[in-house]
Amino acid sequence: MNGIIIVPTYAVSFERTSRRGYYIVTLAGTKRYIPSRLFSAVFPRIDRRLTAGTVEASAPELEALDILAEIVDKHRYQIRYTIELGYDIYGRPCATNYIVNAVDLGQTIAIVPAAFLRITGADERTEIGCMDVTAAQLDDLGFVRKEVAADVRNERPIQYA
Repeated sequence: MNGIIIVPTYAVSFERTSRRGYYIVTLAGTKRYIPSRLFSAVFPRIDRRLTAGTVEASAPELEALDILAEIVDKHRYQIRYTIELGYDIYGRPCATNYIVNAVDLGQTIAIVPAAFLRITGADERTEIGCMDVTAAQLDDLGFVRKEVAADVRNERPIQYA
């Protein structure tokens, strides 16, 4: 006796962002960010050329998306950056820095282009924009996070004999 198994599915809307490598997925009326590689791993049947649409998701796929969204939200920070040129007394450009603002932290730093491009992986022609970075990238850029500052304060000093 062959039985038919009906699996309930849910319609999930998605759109690819202009930010680097993320999809915005609407889960339970909330927009969540999912990295494109992970989104493609959960839904390998979706054509990667699509920029927006809906997909039928089963309960395990929906649960996987929710878990991925929670992980990404905990470890994702948004930065905004712009390039600033310095000029000498003759009006020639002599120094270039990126002015980087961590939106969640409310901090702004200036960093040399070589370090900024190496840490973030941004294109060398970029002059202004925003992107999502991980906590490790945020630390490498030179921002101070509360979690890291609290850990440093609680460490015991090294005692030398």
